[in-house]
Amino acid sequence: MSKISERLTKLGQVERSGFGFGARAAATKIPVILIGVSVDKAADAKGLEADIYLVGAGSKGSAQSTSVEGADIWGVTVAGGSAKEIEAAVEAGADFIVAEGDSAPGAALKDDDSGKGYVLGKDVSEDRSKAIASGPFDFLILDGTDLQLPLSVGSVLDIQEQLARYSQHIFLNVSEVPDQTNLELLRDIGISALMYDSKTASKADLKSLRETIDKLEPKKQKSAAGATLPRPGDSATQEEEDHDDHDHDHDDEDWE
Repeated sequence: MSKISERLTKLGQVERSGFGFGARAAATKIPVILIGVSVDKAADAKGLEADIYLVGAGSKGSAQSTSVEGADIWGVTVAGGSAKEIEAAVEAGADFIVAEGDSAPGAALKDDDSGKGYVLGKDVSEDRSKAIASGPFDFLILDGTDLQLPLSVGSVLDIQEQLARYSQHIFLNVSEVPDQTNLELLRDIGISALMYDSKTASKADLKSLRETIDKLEPKKQKSAAGATLPRPGDSATQEEEDHDDHDHDHDDEDWE
């Protein structure tokens, strides 16, 4: 399993290590929402703290194979090129491959241990969205760079309209830094990661965002138990059962 896949399955959880004899237990909290940074070149990630790094496509849309120094999880975008460049990126340490557009080589979907992502276009037909939803992708990247904060009801519904079409984790490309209230809204509707462009994201903004995300708890699950409205016929059914019980009582008396 890829690191990104494993991380996504543990969002909001606490990982514990060091349970061996004489070992000191350590707890690491996985953020509820991950922070991602997109870079044109691996070197552009220097000094930017994030959970994941996405290196853009190189010449002719091919995958770049220069590793992001010091990064635990990084991947590459492909929009063209061949399987050779993808294999070179994986050998260099790329944990996941993101296909950008239909012209990306099919090798990006190869069934191996690499994580898989897909950049969603603005106008996706219903049939294509079904194909994407059933595809081998761990996550999808949705464009939200035009999203204005604070979020309005309409903005939330626009995002949910997209999320309702897919079962994968959703990464949202954004340009603004949300406060705690808006982060809670994004968490509640199912956003797994916020992606920022290294050319516009500042170190201070990313640090502030990290501090706010660290305060967030996982989404509270609503209880399945609750009051239910009576259905038509329920009362009548109960009356019939009571009536049947009385009839049985009379039958018992006659038998005696």
